[in-house]
Formats: sequence, structure tokens, C-alpha cells
Amino acid sequence: MRWLQLYLRSRRVPVALTTATALVALAWALSLAYTDATTINARTASLVIMLAVVAAGSTLSGTDDALDRTAAVNWPLRRAGHLLLAAATITALLTLSTVTDARYEPFALVLRNITGLLGLTALGAALFGAALSWISPLTWTLVAVLPLMGPSTDLRMQVAGWLIQPAGTTAATVCAATLAVTGLLAYSLRGCPLRPASETGPDR
Repeated sequence: MRWLQLYLRSRRVPVALTTATALVALAWALSLAYTDATTINARTASLVIMLAVVAAGSTLSGTDDALDRTAAVNWPLRRAGHLLLAAATITALLTLSTVTDARYEPFALVLRNITGLLGLTALGAALFGAALSWISPLTWTLVAVLPLMGPSTDLRMQVAGWLIQPAGTTAATVCAATLAVTGLLAYSLRGCPLRPASETGPDR
């Protein structure tokens, strides 16, 4: 299993997992300490999910671009698996809160936001590289959680603020699904752009 250890290390997965876990736990602890609500509101949950997804985005490229394109590995399948495991891990971290008095729920909203934001991050990685993949999810999330945004019957508002729309909102679900599928396909098939050799040296 040494190959797996090397793969995880080259993708900085342990650091990303630790960061995501700490962020999810911190937001949960603050909600438990300072609010009486049993459900963490959609704005807070969206921000936490975005931060966890951004942490996962840093793992979408390795330290050596040449190794990420070797013909000996089925990279499209491995990239797709990497994204799916990232989604499953973040979902599991948030789902653990359901046994406590402050929960990330409803599950449908949590899953929608995770898949949509992770797809957006993967799309950013495919277009601009993993180092810049955080820009799109951060920007869209900050727009969505603005006070002027909220649950709405207007289609444009439902799309712009899909992150905070109630679970079951068709436009929000379609938007998230489109981002998820587009990001998955783009990243799986294309990977990240090649970087200059000066940026891909071995870890020190």
C-alpha cells in the first residue's frame, strides 16, 4: 500500500483532511455554544461546506504534472474516484453532527451544496489549476450568503442563491447537479493545466 501513501502525500490529503475536519468541528462547536437552534442555518452550513471543499481543492493536483499524465495509470478514472471520495468524506464529516444537538441538516441540502461546490471547484481546477480552484466556490458562496439573498420564487434568485434555497427547490438542485456533473467530467477528462517546471519541484 506504499503507492497509496505516496499518492496521498503528493496530493497533500492529510493536511486537507485535517483542515476540513477542524473547520467543520469549529463551526459545529460555535453553533452548539451560542445558539439554541438544533439545525445549523443554511448560510453557516454553506460557508463551512465551501471552506471544506476549498481544502479538498488543494488535493486536485500533485507535485509533478508529468506523473499525473503517465500512460501507465487510468487518470480519468482515478481523478473521478478522487472527487467522489472527497465528496463522501466531507458528507461523512457533516453527517456526524446528526447525533448531536447542533446538526448540519436537512441532508438533501447538505448533499446538494457539497456536490455543487465540489463540482465548481473541480471545474476551476480543470480551467485554472488547483492553486486557483478556490476562487469560484468562494465567490459564489459569498454572493449567496449576502443578506439581500434568501429563499425566493424568482428563478434568477434561485440560481444565484442556490446554496441557501430550501431543499427540494428545483432550480437550485438543477444548478448544483449541473455544476457537479460539469466539474466531474472536466476534471476527470482533462485534469489540471500543466504548470511551469519552476512550480512543480519536489516537496522539501
